[in-house]
Amino acid sequence: MFLMSTKTLWLPLLCGLACSSAFAGTYEWSAGYAQGVAEHLVDDGNGNELNISCPDDGETAVTAYATIVGKAYASTEDPGFDVIVDGTHYSNPFFTDCRACSQNFQVFWKALRKANNLQLSAGGSTVKLPTKNLNQVLQPLGSKTNSCRAAW
Repeated sequence: MFLMSTKTLWLPLLCGLACSSAFAGTYEWSAGYAQGVAEHLVDDGNGNELNISCPDDGETAVTAYATIVGKAYASTEDPGFDVIVDGTHYSNPFFTDCRACSQNFQVFWKALRKANNLQLSAGGSTVKLPTKNLNQVLQPLGSKTNSCRAAW
């Protein structure tokens, strides 16, 4: 009986871990899908990470979350966070709730997909993130497999 109840307790936990589709791959970009949101994730193995979330409802815009030196930031909160791609500084590029912001996002996304050197910056700290698998994980904005979209 004890063996049966141990299996009963562990089965949901193991299924939850195995069925979880969104997780960051240390040192490389990965993608997952959970509850109607495509997530594009990367971390540096030291707690610094970027999560780009793209709802598939066709109406909600891209949102990004970053952890930089232990502090959490969101593109939807002021001041957000900045992304530096191959030396070019993009100020809160995932905030797309204005016409100019949306145009900047499109330019940024193209650059991001080709990045060789990627950094996040906020609160006086700058961290470097890996670019391994980035171009395979992030699809072009016009791609049918990419649900990321700007607000405008």
